[in-house]
Amino acid sequence: MTQFFETTQGIMAIGALIGAGSLAAGSLIPTVFQMSRKGFNRRAKGEARNLAMSTVLALDDFVGAAFAAVHDVPEFNPMDEGEFAFHVPDPMLVLPRDADWSVLGAEMSDEILWLSNRVKNLNYALDSLDLSSPGYDGFFERRQEGYAGLAAEAMDIIERMLQQFDLTLPAKPDYYRQREGLATAIQRAGERQSHRQKSGAVAHSNGSNVLQLFPKTGGDAD
Repeated sequence: MTQFFETTQGIMAIGALIGAGSLAAGSLIPTVFQMSRKGFNRRAKGEARNLAMSTVLALDDFVGAAFAAVHDVPEFNPMDEGEFAFHVPDPMLVLPRDADWSVLGAEMSDEILWLSNRVKNLNYALDSLDLSSPGYDGFFERRQEGYAGLAAEAMDIIERMLQQFDLTLPAKPDYYRQREGLATAIQRAGERQSHRQKSGAVAHSNGSNVLQLFPKTGGDAD
């Protein structure tokens, strides 16, 4: 039997078998590669969709908290006008931790992270206001306007993510009109700001806008 493979016909037969095997392997490798790539793409798409859903839920929670804060009327201590308390806590945007934001795309991930940073900056800015000054240094107006604006931006991001990643949020009651309520709060804040600017004009008696820190004495008083 082995003598057959030593003949010319045997050698040709072995060559044909090797060639057929190589051809089959060559045609099989691209198929395996394509299947592996499709499997990887499905996993990546699934990871992006899962992160998008978690992020949308976090943004929606923030919108709800901000809506409540915007419409929260503080309660003042009748014994101390400078002491007040809100009925709801300050809104917080709690995004998924240790997330690979790159799966959402550079533009979308940047907007989400920027929004999170701006929420923190608003909290810091509100804490820096002097509540002992007249009008509480505009604290209530700035708080309402700030959270309303950030919540409106969060709703815009949510709508884009729902469309991009084919997501659906649970339906909300018809009377819970968040966008309309936020738009009204932003409009009122703009009207108040315009009124402050019109009424804040200062008449300068001596043509100088330099504030005199010390009273004039002697000949300088003339």
